[in-house]
Amino acid sequence: MKKLLTIVLKTLLYLIGILLVLFFIFYLLTTGDYEVAGTVAQDSSIPHIKIGNTVFHAETFGSDTSEVVIALHGGPGNDYRYILPLKGLADEYFVVFYDQRGTGLSPRVTAEEFTMEMMLADLHDIIEYYAAGRKVNLIGHSWGAMLASGYLSRHPERVDKAVLAEPGILTSEDAKVFMEKVKFKISLGLLIHFGKCWLQSLHVKGPDKQARQDYFLQTLMLTGKSKNNPFAGYYCNRDMSTSSFDFWRFGGLANASLFRGAMDEKGNLQLNLVDGAENFTNKILFIASECNTLIGEEQQRIHLDYYPNAELVVIEDAGHTMFGEQPEKSLEVIRKYFDEP
Repeated sequence: MKKLLTIVLKTLLYLIGILLVLFFIFYLLTTGDYEVAGTVAQDSSIPHIKIGNTVFHAETFGSDTSEVVIALHGGPGNDYRYILPLKGLADEYFVVFYDQRGTGLSPRVTAEEFTMEMMLADLHDIIEYYAAGRKVNLIGHSWGAMLASGYLSRHPERVDKAVLAEPGILTSEDAKVFMEKVKFKISLGLLIHFGKCWLQSLHVKGPDKQARQDYFLQTLMLTGKSKNNPFAGYYCNRDMSTSSFDFWRFGGLANASLFRGAMDEKGNLQLNLVDGAENFTNKILFIASECNTLIGEEQQRIHLDYYPNAELVVIEDAGHTMFGEQPEKSLEVIRKYFDEP
């Protein structure tokens, strides 16, 4: 018995030794200088606005005497760089972009500040800041479209027209369906990608305390090319390299924290971003991409029923990032809708 125990212990020690050696080799292979962009907090020359005590990285395009269009990026945690093709509307509209609280190049905040109520309040403040009592038009993408829907439900009187491009989850039922579709399939490639991203993040030295978390999540979620990635279904042929996801800096804490307070004791997301949607009686435009099998046309047709006057247009040959993949087609669809009486 003692001899067998000795053999087992030696074998375990050998395996642990091999794993440590492999870890050390992998660590060396991922050494280097990995950086994330500084925010307005480090560089005040970055275009920004301050509303109350909150600072937002923000830019505008077009004449401020034109109709206001507020563009809302996805995530939670992305920034507005990837939806900048929407600035093509600036020949007719005053187009406003802002990095949401604690994301992109906006200064980092604490986890407690990431709540749905806070995000909706921020959007209201942005609208008041740029529109000064006038009605605005909203264009929301993905999470940004969810945010826009929540705002429409509460403040229908402040919005003239709204474009919701593939909102993923508007209700608790949507959340259940989405989680059934998005299931992680553990593979060697996915594990290696995860390990590489984590090890690289250990070499990030600044510019603030959230830099490592931001780097880890942005490389994990936005650079993987595996067709086994649970989010590959967003894109044509499940090929994530066809996406158009330019970014400055991901907001890891925003992504990890925003919905945490909306979970019940079983871990189910309790959400309703269409409570009051029937009060927005103007026509609303939903956009879906042809390739998205997770929250594409099928899911958006379900969302149509939440609003009394809604239309769906599908962008051909595009995945979830349709504004960057097919900018001309996307702008044509939006212009046509905005031009309607």
